[in-house]
Amino acid sequence: MQPDTETILSQAIDLLSQLEPDDRRRAFNVIKERRLAKLAERNEELRQLPNAHWSKAELLQKIPNPAGAAYEQKIHIPELTFVGTANQPDFGEVLLTFYPREWTIELKSLKQYKDAFRSSIASYERLANVMFEDLTRVYEPIRLRLMMRLRPRGGIASCLTIDSDWRIRGGNEEFNDWGDNVDRFGFEVEGSAQLW
Repeated sequence: MQPDTETILSQAIDLLSQLEPDDRRRAFNVIKERRLAKLAERNEELRQLPNAHWSKAELLQKIPNPAGAAYEQKIHIPELTFVGTANQPDFGEVLLTFYPREWTIELKSLKQYKDAFRSSIASYERLANVMFEDLTRVYEPIRLRLMMRLRPRGGIASCLTIDSDWRIRGGNEEFNDWGDNVDRFGFEVEGSAQLW
């Protein structure tokens, strides 16, 4: 029969308290090194998984494009939360520029979709690509531009942009409005939450 957690914890504290301060520090360093090695191993396993592993596309619902004509839809998601690869919560916002074809985004399902990432362990680069792929696959838009801006961490702010119009992403570069994008990460949205 295994001893319970409280018994093990009590025994560990008793044993550690018998060590000299330098030996206690050494013991904690060994524990920390093992924990970091385990974290690095898990991150490597996650890195090798395909984007489909993180997909939540089944949550997205579509509605017919009511106009049947072209228009631009901007969707601002001021609150995106997920667990970063350092096992710390990350906070950001997303701006979608969406040109619908036959289908458009049902916004309640988009809210449920973005909330489903709260417990996902992923880099923001991975998450942006997963979201881009999911939205493209479900809605088959004429164009999709996704911009993800993360709250500064350690004094560094970051923004990632993916545009289906880019030739490198298989687009024709027919819109080219991204070429003149000189504003702050392209996030000049009326009434948007200011992360910094």
